[in-house]
Amino acid sequence: MRLLGPLIAMLCMFSTPALAQDESIFADYDAYDAFVNERIMAREFVPLLLRLGGRNEYTDEEIEENQAQMRQIWPVDFKRVTVFREVDLGGGVRQEGRLFWGDAGYLFYYALLHQREDALVVLNFHVNTNSKPVMERF
Repeated sequence: MRLLGPLIAMLCMFSTPALAQDESIFADYDAYDAFVNERIMAREFVPLLLRLGGRNEYTDEEIEENQAQMRQIWPVDFKRVTVFREVDLGGGVRQEGRLFWGDAGYLFYYALLHQREDALVVLNFHVNTNSKPVMERF
């Protein structure tokens, strides 16, 4: 019984990263696809950042500053989107590149995804005004 306390503490410690990653888990690709397209098309960058894993990397102030900067760069909603590149890396891991565009210009989006048996996980994502940082990830 004396070992039960330390054992539970160890299990909680090892579970923390998985729990922190819950924010980037989607039921399936369609749910992920709809979320990303809806948020970026409407320039809702805060929910995008928080849902795809940036919650623990930025302060609330940095997140709000980021939203303001992004809305300055793209002052109107996007009109179109396309997935321009998909690469299957094996083992359920894949990369994708998306291009969003409209009257205010282009936004390039990159994601590294893992399809598990029960869900789709966004492992990494990147947004840029320039294609080069996105294309270099492939």
